[in-house]
Amino acid sequence: MLANDITLDKQDGTDVVYRLFRNDGTGSQRIDIATNLSAPKLMAIRHSTQGKGSDAVDRHLVQMTQVVADSTGVPRTIAVNFTVAVPRNTSVTSQMVKDLISNMIDFLADGSITTLATMANVDAILRGEA
Repeated sequence: MLANDITLDKQDGTDVVYRLFRNDGTGSQRIDIATNLSAPKLMAIRHSTQGKGSDAVDRHLVQMTQVVADSTGVPRTIAVNFTVAVPRNTSVTSQMVKDLISNMIDFLADGSITTLATMANVDAILRGEA
């Protein structure tokens, strides 16, 4: 299982700590410890399988959300989703999946990433850990 506390960087490089507060058979949910349940920043990791046999596809979702009250006090939710869909087929390798994830991360970082120090969290997510 992933750590109970996951520390991530904001865009400016400052740390955000997401603490585990819910875990079940389909995944987990963590909350930014600097927020509260009335205006939370959340991190969810979910796993599911669609199809059967050689047509089965494992889906892994990492979702970050933030609730913000607008000028009238109505809560509005910002959501960023990252989904990996991996067919359960021997022609698909974990390296193929990791290469595509690296391509995505490098794209989002404007091509500034030449290598990733580790893919331990990716490995954990692909194993169905939350």
